[in-house]
Amino acid sequence: MPNRFAPSLHSPREPVLTPERKLWRAVLEQTRLDCDLPLFSDGTAPMERVLARRLLRAASADEADILRLVCDFAGVPADRVILWARRRYPPEQTVEADVECGSLPQASLAPAV
Repeated sequence: MPNRFAPSLHSPREPVLTPERKLWRAVLEQTRLDCDLPLFSDGTAPMERVLARRLLRAASADEADILRLVCDFAGVPADRVILWARRRYPPEQTVEADVECGSLPQASLAPAV
């Protein structure tokens, strides 16, 4: 009976694509798809799009830590993902980028002069 698990089946240079690794690669792929969601009719971006782009760009230390963990689980180099995302999705220059959910920008709270 031949050995089904002979060493010749797996090259030492090719990582084994386990179900867990496939799952984490699917997480990265869904995040990439969320980055390309279209704008709403009023010109605003869906929250999924904003958050996905921030995550892939590693816009904060927390997002960088999360992305590195996901990339590690997926077997993908995080530095290449970050570099790709920063080139493809530059940060938007909007006031809303620094505003917490549900709060108003400080400029709108001041009385008009």
